[in-house]
Amino acid sequence: MRARLGLGLLATLALGAAGCGVGYELPTEQPSGRDVPSDQSYQMVATWTGMDGVRDILLTQGAATQLFVLFSTSGPDDTCSSGGPDVPRGDVRLYPLKAGSGVPTPIDATYFQPLRTLFNPVALASAQNKLFVLDQGDTCLARNHSPGPGSGVITDLRAYWRVREYDLSGGDTLSTFTDTTFAFVTGIAAGTDGAIYVSGTAIYLDTLETDSRIRTRQFASRVYRYVRGPRYAGVTPPDANLPGANWHRDTTWLLRSGSGNASVSNPRGLYFSRYLGSSLFVADRGNDQAKQVSVAVPGLGLVQVDGQSTGANFNAPEDVFADLAGFFYVVDRSNRRVLRYDGAGTFVQRVDVEPDAQGQALLDPVAVAVDDTLAFIADRGRSKVMRYLRRR
Repeated sequence: MRARLGLGLLATLALGAAGCGVGYELPTEQPSGRDVPSDQSYQMVATWTGMDGVRDILLTQGAATQLFVLFSTSGPDDTCSSGGPDVPRGDVRLYPLKAGSGVPTPIDATYFQPLRTLFNPVALASAQNKLFVLDQGDTCLARNHSPGPGSGVITDLRAYWRVREYDLSGGDTLSTFTDTTFAFVTGIAAGTDGAIYVSGTAIYLDTLETDSRIRTRQFASRVYRYVRGPRYAGVTPPDANLPGANWHRDTTWLLRSGSGNASVSNPRGLYFSRYLGSSLFVADRGNDQAKQVSVAVPGLGLVQVDGQSTGANFNAPEDVFADLAGFFYVVDRSNRRVLRYDGAGTFVQRVDVEPDAQGQALLDPVAVAVDDTLAFIADRGRSKVMRYLRRR
């Protein structure tokens, strides 16, 4: 048994926000008071079709639950492509939770303004009534590829990856930052303390032990934490690796490359959960594991699961999410399934037991979002989003 006992979890509370400073009732569903069977299995209750390019799902949790769906037309890899940062490759839409099967209609601009300045969005997070979008950009396109001494130098920061902050009602960008020490980014989480976590591949200089004058450029898996404001109060200039940003990288915490319970290899989806000092869930694709690590104590792993107890080890886990009842969920992408675990890392059940409305099983699941009884799964391969209801 490779699941490791840890501290468990208590999920993030993310409240829906009113627009323009005036409160209004959101067109959302409150998942309570349902009379359903008591076998705890998940029933497929709706299949949304026509969701071309679906990439991520975000379900805010709390008194005003909202469902955001992110679409991206870019490919899975960071490659030079036609069209620069002025040509959007995706967007984010708000959907009503009660939509039935078929092609759903997004909630109109009365409640959610289109997000501006997106280029290549790939992941979503929310905390403190704010929406954060990880814009993967095109870090290859942003660099100079002409032969010579300047090859590889960033020449267009607009095309580099960015975190973009918005109100939950959408509209203009409130703040943004990039970090030029990250070559490629894959996941984002937002902490209730205001911190932002980003996963990906970082660039660092490795110093030769026998000659400190010789340093070589290396790449390594990392999860970094970013905090709003200057790194040192009153000190200028700001961090040169975060040009023009009112954010800085918190160097007191990070996840390094490795195979241990508090290290990662090719990390993908992230999710922040507040529980006994707070913790971060990571889909650790390179190690075929999902992990819960402490954000209060650097290097402390809490829970580690690999799917072995289900009879099949994970194969390229892509996403993680946690609910308010102390459970977390893993998208086991290449095994085409979504699994539910308790806070100690014990396997509970498979969510996608029932096929979709067309009788099809998952083809390429990429994201999951849950609350106490609902689970939404994004299937990029079939351009669908399925809504499941857990029987009590």
